[in-house]
Amino acid sequence: MARIPLAATRPARGGVTAVAEVDGNTVDGHVVTNTGRTVITVRNADASNPHSVTFVLPQTIDGQAVADRVVSIPASATRTFGGFVTEWYSQRLSIDVDSTQLKLQALEP
Repeated sequence: MARIPLAATRPARGGVTAVAEVDGNTVDGHVVTNTGRTVITVRNADASNPHSVTFVLPQTIDGQAVADRVVSIPASATRTFGGFVTEWYSQRLSIDVDSTQLKLQALEP
């Protein structure tokens, strides 16, 4: 199935309201436009268990797939990620999660 688009908040001098968190989709995953400056915030709403977010690297080097970046988010923690180089992650950043307890937001500065 198609990945679920993740809307990104674009800041402005006058201020803007951030887009609402999106529940992680464990079946289809998510995709967001990536300029290389895209910022992804992941909140683990599970108070007891860590969960993993995966940033897909659609690359091959010398015919070998590059391993995706998998990061464990501790229980009740929030992590912010950025610096998704478009040459590595593409202009459409694909994100997978292992739980709907992970809540996602995107910022496009």
